Amino acid sequence: MRKVRMLCLIAAALVFTGGCSEMSVREKSSTAYAMVRDKFAAQQSYEFYGRTKVLSANSANGNMVNFSGRKDGTAAYMNIRRSHPEQSRAQTLSLLDQDGKKLYARLENDKDWREAGVQEAVLRQEWNNWDPAYAFAQMDEMKQRIIPLTSLRSARDVAAIEVVLDSAKLKKWLASQLREQQGARVQSAASFWPYQPSVKLAWRLTRGSGFAAGSAGAQVQSAPPSDLNEILKRMDVEAKYTIYYNKSSMLPTSITMSIRSAYNFRDQRVQEHSQVDTYLQNYGRAKPIPRPA
Repeated sequence: MRKVRMLCLIAAALVFTGGCSEMSVREKSSTAYAMVRDKFAAQQSYEFYGRTKVLSANSANGNMVNFSGRKDGTAAYMNIRRSHPEQSRAQTLSLLDQDGKKLYARLENDKDWREAGVQEAVLRQEWNNWDPAYAFAQMDEMKQRIIPLTSLRSARDVAAIEVVLDSAKLKKWLASQLREQQGARVQSAASFWPYQPSVKLAWRLTRGSGFAAGSAGAQVQSAPPSDLNEILKRMDVEAKYTIYYNKSSMLPTSITMSIRSAYNFRDQRVQEHSQVDTYLQNYGRAKPIPRPA
């Protein structure tokens, strides 16, 4: 009887210490995330670049979107190059955020910057897709759990944490984006510069969309609102961010967002997987931001 009782006590102690250890790991991961986020937010100057990999069925395209940009004080600049493999072409869009108050845009053939005007909502959406500062804002709003990554093959001075997003909040955010784009298309029809933003979630929802008028519209977005609602209702979406950061400075060196989605379209269950890789560098040494005339 004593042996049984002793074994029970030992088992209970192991469960308790294991639970404490797991809680300690979660707390450390949350603390590390908060430190990296706050250190990054405090930076007045940095540069970034990246690309989006799209994986669908047996095909893969590693250069659907290439982007680069920099922040200098309260101004920020971004260049976005979007590929259209089916049309064997690419388009480039430049965005300029002036003190967080005005957004300017310039297509590849434009000489001058234009104020976003009625296009600001969709252009801001495009900006948010690739902006590392917005990535942290999204993590703050949607984070479900934070997990440390211990098996890194990189340098010893780099650590990593994984931020898993809440699927329900993520789906709500995607629905809001798509509905906003539907309204934007109507508004853009009378604008001097029609524009269709991309979405880094559920890539096929916006496949074929472009920066300018005349490009092929997205298949799902061309559906009536009732059909879009039905698609979103039965959609499964999951995403996670992996943040790699320098242990000494606690500043992020790269951020990877992985997104998977599944939805019904034309009597088929469509599986999508995309990944956004963002690299950060030159903290405190970014080039000056161009100023619109």
